[in-house]
Amino acid sequence: MLSDIRHHPKELTLAAYAAGNLDEARSVVIATHVSMCSACRARLRDFEALGGACLDDIEPAEMSESALDSFWLRAGKQDGAAFGAPSKIAANDFELGGAHPLASYLKDGIDAIEWKPFVPGISQHVIPAEGYRPGVLRLLKIAPGMKISPHTHGDEELTLILRGSYVDEVGEFRPGDLADLDGGVTHDPLATGEAPCICLVAASAPLRFKTIIGRVAQPFFGM
Repeated sequence: MLSDIRHHPKELTLAAYAAGNLDEARSVVIATHVSMCSACRARLRDFEALGGACLDDIEPAEMSESALDSFWLRAGKQDGAAFGAPSKIAANDFELGGAHPLASYLKDGIDAIEWKPFVPGISQHVIPAEGYRPGVLRLLKIAPGMKISPHTHGDEELTLILRGSYVDEVGEFRPGDLADLDGGVTHDPLATGEAPCICLVAASAPLRFKTIIGRVAQPFFGM
């Protein structure tokens, strides 16, 4: 758990996560931030309690005899062995290779990630997850001193800093900080410090680059 997180998801985003209304890609980003941020865990508990109170006001309905069987049919059979041995890293002892829940998507750890460069100094690793289209959840690695071309967003973009740092028009972002941006923000993040900046990113629409170079390069890396 990190104690100096300054940037958090919007209230509406966290409420949507609590209600189960985010797709898998954005849920992974929010869940990973929540595992690092005690303040957002407390806010999440409040939203969940509010949801529970709303359920208490709903008139109960009798379930059919086949309801439980139907649930397991939809959920699928769960094999405990498929999840592997329990992690020795505590949930609040954040490391990229063993972060909960990101660890289930990086089974061999960070050192086994196959980074795919798309411009000098900037690489990505696409993580299979359900979203508005394939490839919307990815890790970005930005070398120190490198800047991403100015862009805005067709809709929502969630960017969680895992290692390193960057600075943009919104402010400075360090490990645990989450940028919850929409189409009203134009920025060009600059990686700062001596180590690469590694970010977990989920977007609900393609980026909108402001420069010709950015627009030409976009089809090659799919953002």
